[in-house]
Amino acid sequence: MTLEMKKFGKILNSRSSGREAVLRARQIINGSQGFDQIILDFSEVEIMSPSFADEFISGIRGAYSGKKIKIEGIKGNIVIKDTLEKLKLL
Repeated sequence: MTLEMKKFGKILNSRSSGREAVLRARQIINGSQGFDQIILDFSEVEIMSPSFADEFISGIRGAYSGKKIKIEGIKGNIVIKDTLEKLKLL
């Protein structure tokens, strides 16, 4: 199951936006079947704030603790990579 994070916007900011994105992501994930991991693909996302990252990724991990969460699409984006590393989400 791959979640294209660009569907939530190219600029992901604020804790409240992260909370709203978790609710939408859960609807997408719950409508899918037969997957053992969730891939968060950050391709084409330009910026992600620490508050959004914390709220969103923690929310997904909490809701799907039995699934592996994998992060992709950050190789060329130092801003997102640094945010995730500082929050110890990578």
